[in-house]
Amino acid sequence: MKDISNYLQDVPTSWTDHIHFAQWIVKRLNPDVIVDLGVDFGYSTFCFASPGIGKVYGIDSFEGDPQAGYRNTYQFVINKKDEIGLNNIKFLKGFFNPIAKKWKKPIDILHIDGFHSYHAVKNDYETWGKFVKNDGIILMHDTCIKTPGYEVYKFFEEIDLPKINFTFSYGLGVISKDKELIEEINSVFSLETPLNFYL
Repeated sequence: MKDISNYLQDVPTSWTDHIHFAQWIVKRLNPDVIVDLGVDFGYSTFCFASPGIGKVYGIDSFEGDPQAGYRNTYQFVINKKDEIGLNNIKFLKGFFNPIAKKWKKPIDILHIDGFHSYHAVKNDYETWGKFVKNDGIILMHDTCIKTPGYEVYKFFEEIDLPKINFTFSYGLGVISKDKELIEEINSVFSLETPLNFYL
């Protein structure tokens, strides 16, 4: 596995403390396909790719939005990918729904981190979740933010599947039909602090 921590020091992110879990779940599931919805500056995408297992598809308009701010990050992530030397990433430039209409690959790990309104998150979950394998996993970032317009937490609470929620780095919800996998994650990781991670 490639040590990417030094490469990521200049990457703006609110995802920092989820890196160890991302690397662990990739090694644990040995995925063929990982989809990262909402790349921005690429931190989570690079974390998923660093074990060198499977193909990571980073999907984003690379235009920003009213919540994250408007900015073009496409060249930044291309340059950073080349700098790190991660050859298992493919960036797809576009909006989630049109790309989903052409998507055909079964997904092992899906990370949802696009626009954070209730309806946007629900749409991403329903549109892309149908591609996730029965033994796969869905991650949702920002499950602990409860400011106006950020309603990931609300939709996450409604999901009736085995799930847990990491409460640091703005929250990372973890959902899977595989109850034993969720129980395993719960036994290996602390849900409240990244300092108790066991690799």
